Amino acid sequence: MRPFNLNNMKIEYWNSPYGGAKSELARTEEWPDTEESFVKFYDLNNSLKYCNGSHYIIVDKDVSERYRKEFLPKHNTIENYYKGGTVD
Repeated sequence: MRPFNLNNMKIEYWNSPYGGAKSELARTEEWPDTEESFVKFYDLNNSLKYCNGSHYIIVDKDVSERYRKEFLPKHNTIENYYKGGTVD
């Protein structure tokens, strides 16, 4: 994995105010461009997997691409996805 920048990355949180509604931008945050931030991003999105329309987005396309190509293949495992839950 390539070293992370000392820069920050911009993260958007999109929320659906009620079931079935279109997602709306709720807030934008600046996070350090670190592997820990990628873990946080993964965990937060994973916690929203049953919340229709709510999700986080990495705004910068280069950072998003690095997340998708370098971080997800190693981190997106059944153990991380279910966090110790039972799989039927």
